[in-house]
Amino acid sequence: MNVSTRRRALLVAGLAAGVARIAAAAESFAAGTVRVLVGSTAGGTMDATSRLVSQQLGKTLGLPAIVENKPGAAGIIAMQELMRAPADGGTLAWVGNGLMAVSPYLYKKPGYDVKTLSTVSLAATSSFVMIAAPGRFADLPALVAYAKANPGKLTFGSNGVNGSLHLLAEMLKTEAGFDALHVPFKGSSESAAALMSGNIDFYFDAISTNLPLIKAGKVKALAVTGPEREASLPDVPTMKELGLPSMTLQVFYGYVGPPGMPAPVVAKLADAVRVSLADPGLQAALLNAGFKAQSSTPEAFRALVDDEGRRFQALIKAKGIVLID
Repeated sequence: MNVSTRRRALLVAGLAAGVARIAAAAESFAAGTVRVLVGSTAGGTMDATSRLVSQQLGKTLGLPAIVENKPGAAGIIAMQELMRAPADGGTLAWVGNGLMAVSPYLYKKPGYDVKTLSTVSLAATSSFVMIAAPGRFADLPALVAYAKANPGKLTFGSNGVNGSLHLLAEMLKTEAGFDALHVPFKGSSESAAALMSGNIDFYFDAISTNLPLIKAGKVKALAVTGPEREASLPDVPTMKELGLPSMTLQVFYGYVGPPGMPAPVVAKLADAVRVSLADPGLQAALLNAGFKAQSSTPEAFRALVDDEGRRFQALIKAKGIVLID
């Protein structure tokens, strides 16, 4: 056998082995389970939505989709575990804005590379909502007018320094041209309590967390950040309607896998997510939680992640925020 023939034989053998590995990977999780890593404690919005969708995903796939809570370091621990997992479809992570578009650019060494993760599908979307105390401001323009007339007197809360909710308020300050003092808290419930007690003037948060308070009249929704009004808050205008189109962005959740997941595995999972989200019961449950069921192609989810990452990376640089070690 000459050198040329030997090379062709090796190439054919290599390609055949590669095809066999992909075929095996595409079927490997069909006989077992799918682990869904969630980088938060049980009971919060991220956890609750993951369980709603993953339960239906398991039914669609015909095998258990088991949610595993891996809290710590703002979800980074879960992502680090995902990076080490086999790329066979047996381990996924339920991710959102913070893990995909903020933390990768906020930490010097986050321990995972968002650009190498295998995006599977978007699953649920909502808006961030801007919250104020009832009777404090009639609307967002009134709040901005007050802030400009009273420099430095406005305060806002968030669930932590340089988190997505803090950065969202910083984005509003830049776009609307006013100043306000940041008061960080440990979580959304503390921000809400501070607002209702008069210790802060506004905050941003997910709709799902605040919907009961809004419906009860304990807090007032001034605006939502989505591209259109939310079905759960039909009377609340969008930022775009109020003249701030650059403030249009969504809360998103979806599935990603480890780097290098074979295309057939990704395609099978993405199709299963699409079928799962078509279930009327799941759609109703997500809507009740303030979310819209919304699937996507893996490529569209990657484009969304990249676009949002660029926005927050630019904001982090513009604000001169020191990266976290």
